[in-house]
Amino acid sequence: MYLFKFHRPLTAITLGLVTHCASAALQPMAEAPLASDTALHCHFNRDNSIDCTTTYHYTILKPNGREMLSRIDFDYAEGDTLEVLKAQSTQPGAKPVNLDATQIDTRTAPNPDQGFSRDKQTSLAFPNLRVGTHIRYTVREHRAAKPLMTQFHYALKFGPNGDRRDQFKARFTAEKPIQWRSESFDGFNVTRSADGKTLDLVQKKPTYLNYINEATNAATRKNPRIEVGSSLERQAYFGDVARRYNQILDARLPAQSAAAVAAARSLSPADQVGALMQHINEHYRYLGDWRATERGYVPFNLDEIEQHGYGDCKDLAILLTAMLKASGIQAETAWVSRGEVADSLLIPGTSAPNHAIVRAEVDGQVWWLDPTNPVFAPGQTLPDIQDRWVLVNNAAGQVREEHIPLERPEITQRINKQVHYDKQGNGATQATLAFSRMPLMQLSVADRQQGSTATDQDICANFGNGISDCKVTRQPTAFLVHDGYTITVQMNDQRALEKLADGYVYTDQSLKDRWDGFINYRRQGQQGDLYLGNPETVDFTVTLTGGQMEKAIPGCQVRSPWYDLDLDGKLMDNGLQYHYRLSQKTRWLTPAEIASDAFGKLIDEAQACAEQVHQVVKL
Repeated sequence: MYLFKFHRPLTAITLGLVTHCASAALQPMAEAPLASDTALHCHFNRDNSIDCTTTYHYTILKPNGREMLSRIDFDYAEGDTLEVLKAQSTQPGAKPVNLDATQIDTRTAPNPDQGFSRDKQTSLAFPNLRVGTHIRYTVREHRAAKPLMTQFHYALKFGPNGDRRDQFKARFTAEKPIQWRSESFDGFNVTRSADGKTLDLVQKKPTYLNYINEATNAATRKNPRIEVGSSLERQAYFGDVARRYNQILDARLPAQSAAAVAAARSLSPADQVGALMQHINEHYRYLGDWRATERGYVPFNLDEIEQHGYGDCKDLAILLTAMLKASGIQAETAWVSRGEVADSLLIPGTSAPNHAIVRAEVDGQVWWLDPTNPVFAPGQTLPDIQDRWVLVNNAAGQVREEHIPLERPEITQRINKQVHYDKQGNGATQATLAFSRMPLMQLSVADRQQGSTATDQDICANFGNGISDCKVTRQPTAFLVHDGYTITVQMNDQRALEKLADGYVYTDQSLKDRWDGFINYRRQGQQGDLYLGNPETVDFTVTLTGGQMEKAIPGCQVRSPWYDLDLDGKLMDNGLQYHYRLSQKTRWLTPAEIASDAFGKLIDEAQACAEQVHQVVKL
């Protein structure tokens, strides 16, 4: 996707376009390592706490199934409880044997990477597992009600999995009528009682959904899922929480935050936002404190956040909102589902979002601000919160739904590269690179996390496999980045041309290789949606001198809903210059899109376009 790739990207996106695979398909049901039979019963209590009893029954079908059941963990909050009611294993041809109490262990769960808690973890370790063993255990969980939660909301999702799901049934009961909505749920029967207080789900037939040999940037975005709740109205779920947020925002700013607002007051609104984001990044770290109490959606108050010097997403979001409002910038807290894949909003309940951000209006534009990230580009929305619903809390405590738009494919990399060949086919290379938007943010994060020396080595490595004497000249990056950051690179490329017989061949691999992964995908019948990342445009100008080129470049244009490509060039007395611009216009490609005739036409035209650059060179 990007010409330049860094070892530690900003988010968990895959930077390569497609990984080449031997084949791709749904794994046959006969190869399933486990068979499962699950029965779930959850009761939603009047205080919105939940009691769930679940019986799990597994049959080990393949040796790998033993490893999948080697240790079975249950994590739960400190204020919740989990009880193992029954656990037994049955060897082939033998009687059931109860799990000894010494094989059940409860302890404090490991802390998350960016937070600390006192969550508990109960683990089961069944002895003597082998193919044919049956494992059955029943657990009862009590989940305490979260602060200010006046409704219940529960979600079930069935994605690709390593076990063959022979049976699954669930019963939900409540003290008040249950509402439900589902997606891709044809494989289940759903029955609601006459009074609406009981909902039964029964899987229709055995199911095994496990993809093999898919690309590393593939995902399934449409999975069977159902959500149940006591309401379908977002205000019912978030009204009390929204009012609490506004109570926190009404408090006076703490001294350190007030001083930062005062220091930025003379700046333009856009620069004020940048200064306040910079302040939070310098003075606060992203760290959640979930010890002793389950705060749920409720942030610490402003004084507590400043005293801690850290916070999770809701803490930093409400602090930033308060600082922006004190600066005279319209700002509101918002809740969103963060990640590459954004499910549609079935029920606008408290289980739907997983992240808090800030909606700000800056110079007539809406900015979506996430103060938990280690980099900030004014006006840019990061990929993990783009193109999805968002729930916004206004000053009156009313929660509305908006949509965060997809970024436009603006120019993110502008590269001017000159290569001069010697008689042995080596290339003295110099290049100017202008980075903007997501590649620039990734560059800043790479410098921050691994140091500029390692990043410079990455930049050099992206020019080829025979690079030596590479020198990178650039200014230091920072938390706050602006489009048009420039880098100059000088190097020798000992594999600038490919030696063939008595001549040499030049190929622009960055233009040619882009389409190979799609060809493999179509040939192998892959099934996943492909994640491409931010829409973007790259602009390349390449000048080759020191040799006689075989042919002129007539130029070409390719247009499609997914990519646009423009190429032109001219022969010179001692070489060739060409220019191309490639725009990627979407974040995701579906299997139907990639398999379509229109996408096949795009590949053919783009390959023919890239072939124009292929040259026989005489030195």
